[in-house]
Amino acid sequence: MKKDLKETFSSISIYGPMLGIPIFFAIILPVMTFYITLYAAPTITSKLLPTTIKVSSSVLSSSIRSIKFMEFFSVNVLGPVFLTMPIFTASVIAADSFAGEKERGTSESLLSTPISKSELLSGKILASFVPTILLTLAIFGIYGAVTDYFSISVFHFAILPTIPWLLMLGTAPFLATASIGLVVLVSSHVKGVKEAQQISTLLVLPILVLPFASIIGLAVLNVEFLVSAIVILAILDAIIMYLGIKSFRKESILQ
Repeated sequence: MKKDLKETFSSISIYGPMLGIPIFFAIILPVMTFYITLYAAPTITSKLLPTTIKVSSSVLSSSIRSIKFMEFFSVNVLGPVFLTMPIFTASVIAADSFAGEKERGTSESLLSTPISKSELLSGKILASFVPTILLTLAIFGIYGAVTDYFSISVFHFAILPTIPWLLMLGTAPFLATASIGLVVLVSSHVKGVKEAQQISTLLVLPILVLPFASIIGLAVLNVEFLVSAIVILAILDAIIMYLGIKSFRKESILQ
């Protein structure tokens, strides 16, 4: 595990975008949300948001409408964007950990060590999972802090955390596990890091549909939806990890 973490974070081309881009968006997106809330919330609320939001907003004061809009936008629109982070982060680290052994030519020395298949997999999976979760918690924390700074300064009310927002954060470990499991599953069939990373798009695409579905009223990221998503992801994780572990061979990182 230490070896994989050291190799991953020794390359700025890997950890630079992995750290820099999420931190950038964790600061910029709340600023954008706050600007939209102040200057465009009434118009957007009346034209784009789901019927339930529009009906309730018609009888509320301007400040309450802005708070409702900011909460909806922060959770239903930007929340799924941040949920792509554990997928991409886990896939980058896992791909470098598994397929990267082939590119660096370190696989032979790895296989010569007296460790079992389960120990090898456990170390590499943890090396991908732990930093992914820590980074996700940090980014969600920064995003929530910046959002609340603006909402408290103007509306004297903290938008985050809400229960759906916390549940959304709770899906991060399951998304990371699915991403790692997919990389393990394909690691013996790809030749390099880039090919292994591309598998994460299978998980990202459905998530990126959620903001648009929320805006037009096809989906609402409420407690029921997110709890169901966690249950489905847990089942999916078990299947993917089982198939990945079953198909993984130590010798595959040589090929």
